[in-house]
Amino acid sequence: MHHSDGQYFELSFKQFLFYFILSLTLDALGNGLSVSTNLGSAPWTAGAANLAHLTGLPIALFLGLTTVLVATANIFFAHKLDWRRFFGNILFGVLFSLLAGVFTSLFMVFHFIDYPIWAKVIIDVLGLSTIGVGISIYQRVNVILHPIDDLTNILRFSYFHGSAPKAQMSNFVVGVMISLVCWLLSGTVVALNVGTAFAFFCQGSIIAWSDRYIFPSLVHGNMDKSHKDIPKQS
Repeated sequence: MHHSDGQYFELSFKQFLFYFILSLTLDALGNGLSVSTNLGSAPWTAGAANLAHLTGLPIALFLGLTTVLVATANIFFAHKLDWRRFFGNILFGVLFSLLAGVFTSLFMVFHFIDYPIWAKVIIDVLGLSTIGVGISIYQRVNVILHPIDDLTNILRFSYFHGSAPKAQMSNFVVGVMISLVCWLLSGTVVALNVGTAFAFFCQGSIIAWSDRYIFPSLVHGNMDKSHKDIPKQS
């Protein structure tokens, strides 16, 4: 939804397509950058990377599995079943998993892992910040979202009074726990480092900042989908 001169306008299909492609690309690109530095990814991506390291299976498989499980959990947190939104979550998650895999493979060619530590930190923070900008855009469009970011939207507006930092940190706790379990089982951990801490504590603030300054006329639409149904009092 767009806000202009005190009025609100629904997005046209072309506008939706533009924001959708842009935000999906930013999200996947940022994840690819963060994974390629091995200085810490966003917690859910780090969890998938550690599951892939533990099992030897592709990271895209666990990113896709996470998509289905979190999309299912969103039904319970929102207290409503919206099949169009559920399958939209799945579609976004699949597209993201594939595109993130492409960007990760692309950036591995540059061998960022061999760069000086200060350069890797800059690249990692840049990647994680790019993720936050992408999330902000498609959360405001609020039509098709990655289920993890849909969960943040639900938590933000139904449980944390609009606070993006509190919602994002609460969301990330599970992703961190997955990595810790993998560490206990294997004795090693990947993609969990200073960048993960940056994402945990700062990505919600980046989303809130982007809401204000990146496409500021774009405001949260379809808010009924981001709020749980409140049972009526008899």
